[in-house]
Amino acid sequence: MTPLVSIIIPTFDRPHFLKEAIEAALAQTHPNIEVLVFDNGTLDETLAVVEEIARRDSRLIFRRHERNIGMSANFNALAAAARGEFLVAIGDDDRLLPDFVTRLVAEMTPEVNVVFCNHYLIDAGGRRLEDDSRAYNRQYGREMLPAGILALPEAAVWRQSVAMSASLLRTSDMQQLRFREDLNTPDAEFFIRLASLGARFVFVPEYLMEYRVHLGAVTVGGLWSEQLVECLTPMAVRPEVERYKRQFLSPMVVNAVSRCLQQGDMERAKKFLGNKYYPRRRQANGASVYSAALDEDHGFRQTVGSLLQNFCANLPPSVGAPIYRTIRKMGGASFARKHVH
Repeated sequence: MTPLVSIIIPTFDRPHFLKEAIEAALAQTHPNIEVLVFDNGTLDETLAVVEEIARRDSRLIFRRHERNIGMSANFNALAAAARGEFLVAIGDDDRLLPDFVTRLVAEMTPEVNVVFCNHYLIDAGGRRLEDDSRAYNRQYGREMLPAGILALPEAAVWRQSVAMSASLLRTSDMQQLRFREDLNTPDAEFFIRLASLGARFVFVPEYLMEYRVHLGAVTVGGLWSEQLVECLTPMAVRPEVERYKRQFLSPMVVNAVSRCLQQGDMERAKKFLGNKYYPRRRQANGASVYSAALDEDHGFRQTVGSLLQNFCANLPPSVGAPIYRTIRKMGGASFARKHVH
């Protein structure tokens, strides 16, 4: 029997992109799907867009929340409503290619929890960014991943090789583990938690979906890295995975310090400055030099940024926060990181 696959799409104020996402989901060659779209309390064209498609295709299920319950909570509500054995969770600006579900379901054997694939990056106009797509494959380690069951899934999830929008997972796993609702980028923590429980991951190297990158894709409030750092720092990993954990958390800790300084929370900033994943290197004399240098220029900029953070954190909030915000605005230290993988 062909398994039912639920494609879930949380949405907020993106009717044009949402139309593309829904139509691509409904165009899957897999014959047994449902598409669930939950709107997070917007007052825009979304309802008209969804109703027009729903008149043509009864596989589309729509619900509008009365208020914005947050992206993570919306994902959880969608997963709870999903009836399929398997689940695909995409953004309201992403597009699945027609064979996405068919190919990934074919690899979902009883012992497997997650099947994921390569994906293209596309711009706001839907044009593929071929060079950027290849660069992200290298950056996130997919270029070197062999097809099939991963020998060390923990390394892949800490390296961010597994993108939620490019994955097929068991609905029961999503319903039981759920997204943490205090995170606005909960997928990283979800996959790390799932892998730590012994889940098996399968990689399909084909490019089977399109992930859109554009100005509106950046979370309005920025990445809530404070909560992410606090929940992931204590997690134990194997020695061979530790370097990937450090590579992932180091920029997150820097971002957490930056956000605390801008908010005037100097005590919390100092706590993150003392985090073991805050980027440092040791000189021969044992002194700490704040740097995550990959090259001399990067090392200089990172060192200056770290010194600035330490300096401002030790000032009164009424002095340190304005200084830090001003210098950061001028471009003296930029710590923003877009969550794309």
